[in-house]
Amino acid sequence: MLLALLAVLVAGVMLLSSCFFSHGGSGGSGWTPPYCDPEGFSWENGRMSYAEDGEIVSKIGIDVSDHQDYIDWDAVAADGIEFAFIREGYRGSSEGDLFQDDYFEYNLQFARAAGIECGVYFFSQAISEEEAREEAEFVLQLLAGAELDYPVVFDYEQNAAGIDSRIEGMSREESTAIALAFCETIKAGGYEAMLYGNGYDLANYDLDELEDYGLWYAEYGDYPSCRRPFAVWQYSNDGRVAGIETAIDMNLDIRGV
Repeated sequence: MLLALLAVLVAGVMLLSSCFFSHGGSGGSGWTPPYCDPEGFSWENGRMSYAEDGEIVSKIGIDVSDHQDYIDWDAVAADGIEFAFIREGYRGSSEGDLFQDDYFEYNLQFARAAGIECGVYFFSQAISEEEAREEAEFVLQLLAGAELDYPVVFDYEQNAAGIDSRIEGMSREESTAIALAFCETIKAGGYEAMLYGNGYDLANYDLDELEDYGLWYAEYGDYPSCRRPFAVWQYSNDGRVAGIETAIDMNLDIRGV
């Protein structure tokens, strides 16, 4: 029994180590982390940026849902926000029904009208590949061909705060297959797909099986410790932006690095 428990713990450490590097290097993988230079990251007026050779190569963005209630998108744009991920919908954690975010249509319309580049995300509670495809089809139906500047993001958090998750305990194999089913359906619908998660969430995937899809990585701090290539870093959950009354998640697009 003790040996079995130790085996599980070792496997968990190995999964997490596949996503992270130490401050001094790549963690022994032989792959050089692209965003590990702490000198490149800096704070100014409560906002993070990334620079190379003295030139800022990142974009600053936010992600929003109906939790933010009404948003004045013109004020958001005037405050320097360049992109936004907008929650399109979610699957309920109890009965598993699908819901559109109450502010999705408003947020997408007025964010784009304010000149902010947009992507969308869906908060999944799928327990099968069939449900994942159902979620993706729901997303595509609501988008109805709308133009996006950023991907459609699959948000799959087994231990999301504030809900009694119906996906807690899903295996790595199951989680990978579910994410793949969602992303493939989105891709077939003509949109780029992406995965969201922190280190724990991403360790629940076989990321080699999902290598065709970009990562939006969440870790709050002065610089990220993920050693896999990723496109967007969610670096804070307590940002302040004009036009939004609540605290807001802050993100950096570092594809230009």
